Amino acid sequence: MKRNLFVLLPATFIALPFLLNPASAAQPVHPVDVRSFDVAGVKSGMSVEEARSAMQKNFGVSADKIVASDSMDYQTPTVITGSKQVMYLVYENDGTRMQVSFQPRVPYNKINPMAADLISYEIPWTNENQEAMKKAALAKYGPVSISSMYPLWCEKPIPGTGMGCESGSAQLEQSSTKITLTDPAWQNAVIKYMDEKKTTKPQF
Repeated sequence: MKRNLFVLLPATFIALPFLLNPASAAQPVHPVDVRSFDVAGVKSGMSVEEARSAMQKNFGVSADKIVASDSMDYQTPTVITGSKQVMYLVYENDGTRMQVSFQPRVPYNKINPMAADLISYEIPWTNENQEAMKKAALAKYGPVSISSMYPLWCEKPIPGTGMGCESGSAQLEQSSTKITLTDPAWQNAVIKYMDEKKTTKPQF
């Protein structure tokens, strides 16, 4: 019994400050307008043409170096718009890779049917590249929203927990040698639209 007490006491003293003052465990958060950020010139909500043009300018390449993947007949972009649409734009060169994913714009816009919702940019991994990526991200995007292993910027950081961004909110994360900007608002609008189309009045 005495031996167990000696084991428990140090742990109790370590936890005591947090038990007495829960606020001391809270981490400060810093909301940022992630939707105003760009990755290699591409922002959330950009059209396919705008994103392609930004990628060309950033990498100094011609349009044929940006590979486009079209939707299939059964996929959501085709179902919503009534015709095949570009779902992804990808640029690759010597281990550098950038991909822009698109969602159908809701409500449907015939002139501008697709919106960029996920943008990722990655370079080959080395220790030097990882450090360079982190420094470049901090210099470009400013103070992070939450102190964590990797820089993280949130439209709506979870208050006081240091656990990340609120579900459904825009965020940008630098992890290793990769930068990813995600804006769930576009996909959420699509999901809501598709659910509403399935709404049926029971007839029994």
